[in-house]
Amino acid sequence: MAEQIFPGLGHVYDLIIVGSGISGTECALSCAKAGLDVLLVTTSLDTIYNLLGDGVTLNPKSATFMAESFENLADEKGFVGNWEMHRAAKYAVEHTVGIHFLQSNVSSLIVENSQVTGVNTWEGVSRFGKATVLSVGSFLEARLSIGSLTETAGRLSEMSYDDLYQDLLAHGFEFADLTLKAEFEDESLPYTVKCKVIKKSEFNTETFAFNRLERLYGAGLCVSGFMTYEEAASQGQYLANQLQKKFL
Repeated sequence: MAEQIFPGLGHVYDLIIVGSGISGTECALSCAKAGLDVLLVTTSLDTIYNLLGDGVTLNPKSATFMAESFENLADEKGFVGNWEMHRAAKYAVEHTVGIHFLQSNVSSLIVENSQVTGVNTWEGVSRFGKATVLSVGSFLEARLSIGSLTETAGRLSEMSYDDLYQDLLAHGFEFADLTLKAEFEDESLPYTVKCKVIKKSEFNTETFAFNRLERLYGAGLCVSGFMTYEEAASQGQYLANQLQKKFL
């Protein structure tokens, strides 16, 4: 089957996940542990599984990496520090057989006969996969404002996926506007992010498969809008279960 879809290509991953936030990381870990060959693409290795500010109080659902880590990381009030969660997730990704890490920015999808067969990166290198997941959070045409300064970013100092957004527009995808406000209890300056999210009419809410293009899925904020950390973790695991049913 793979040879028919990808004639003449080199390595073809089972799954390419674009975005290493909570949903994307949960999906990658679960799928790799189940035996899938996963490429996890992220713009920054320093913000994998990022929580806002210094940390938050969590009440994770079972059967997630968040719940698995919670017992070791949380204090008696359920508070988990951002860097503690980040380090735990980065360690898990780096030590899970079947996950390949790529720090890059995806610029466009590779589409053949209405099927997504991979992604193009800003370096010009193409990566191929049997399925692709968009889990890019608040990074689709994101504009971050802090004080009087506005930058092309989905988080502080992290570049927006403008090229990918334009590519999705060219394929006919429809979007809604979303505004997120980041406020902190410490002395950090608050900021606002305005971004695009893919309309729910574009995908199957049971399987999270997109309607316009085959072998393309979505998870997290970029398809669901604002969600809690716990919801993002559960959705990443849910999508992983759907993909395992389809490809294993």
